[in-house]
Amino acid sequence: MTEVYGHRWISAWGEGTNPDGTPTRAAQTWAEGLARYSLDEIRQAFEKLVKRGDEWPPTLPEFMRLCREKRAAPYHRMAGPALPSPAVDPIIIREELKKMRGMLGRS
Repeated sequence: MTEVYGHRWISAWGEGTNPDGTPTRAAQTWAEGLARYSLDEIRQAFEKLVKRGDEWPPTLPEFMRLCREKRAAPYHRMAGPALPSPAVDPIIIREELKKMRGMLGRS
């Protein structure tokens, strides 16, 4: 992220490691947040981020949303356009309603 966002990443989240080489608290938080995603999901989210061209780095929840986009079930995206409403003849509607009322004992 530092290579893409430079000082803006460091200003927001700091360096990734402490002087002794251990991960910073921010790095640990990001690692914990992203642990549920595969490397492929993280890579694809990063590619989406680069393509968007945002000037500022994302927050962890924003980046996690990018990771989840691929994970949405495919049927959420498969719906095509709705069929047109059928033509309705008012005379037929009146006749059918009259039949139904007769069946229910209501004239």
